[in-house]
Amino acid sequence: MAPGIARLGDNRVSRRRRRNHRCRRWHRSRVGTAAGAARRLVLSGRRQERLEAVRDEVAAAGARSEALMVAPCDVTDTEQVRMWAASILQRTGAIDVLINNAGRGAYGPFHEVAVSSHDAVIDTDLRGIIHTSYALLPAMLERGRGQLVFVSSVLGELPAPDHAVYGATKAAINVFAESLAHELHGQGIGITVVAPGLVRSEFAATSGTPLARFARVPSKSAAAAAADVLRAMERGQALVVSDWLSAVAIRVRRMTPGLFGRIFRRLFARIRRTPDD
Repeated sequence: MAPGIARLGDNRVSRRRRRNHRCRRWHRSRVGTAAGAARRLVLSGRRQERLEAVRDEVAAAGARSEALMVAPCDVTDTEQVRMWAASILQRTGAIDVLINNAGRGAYGPFHEVAVSSHDAVIDTDLRGIIHTSYALLPAMLERGRGQLVFVSSVLGELPAPDHAVYGATKAAINVFAESLAHELHGQGIGITVVAPGLVRSEFAATSGTPLARFARVPSKSAAAAAADVLRAMERGQALVVSDWLSAVAIRVRRMTPGLFGRIFRRLFARIRRTPDD
């Protein structure tokens, strides 16, 4: 750790803890409100045991257990997604909101990462989101209302070294979502894209991202990132960049791409030189 950072880091941790506590309280209050309004929540993903753990956590926060459903699905499998969509529509009658949050990453220089890892990122982060949207959008259109939420990334707007394929899928999601917004205008379907920055979660570890190298980069807890998604969804916002620094960086890149490129290359050169622990 660089000299002088420890004390500043302590203050940051303190502020983060207060912020995260507020986010958790806010999230629990929203869960309670949803439960009181007799809404249903369908939890989907590849790992049933993790889904059941989340279901129990949400129930403990105040939701009615009968309003919670676990529906495992591998979004990379088109037939499995089709059957998943048919099953949950049969059991719930309708889906009001689809939150497309499936994602994986493969950190490292493009040519040093196995091509199979790049393929897996594309299959999950892009094809998976296309599969689920394709499966549930017709039912929303038939009802004349619904909302598609896409969890993207600031890397879809800020091309970064060591994230080439991941960033490409997020840029594709942004274009996909905006195209859908134009196609579906006036048909009662809301489109929201949330672009988080660095999130302290299991995702970073599984993607191979060395978090110690990014210690100086502003980050959010998973609870804070989830709160951003819920707020954007409730407000019906089209695009939300979840931290101010990333929003500024995106504007700088659009106005002065050459200057941005030089700054970004220097930043990542320093990050690469930082020890992993």
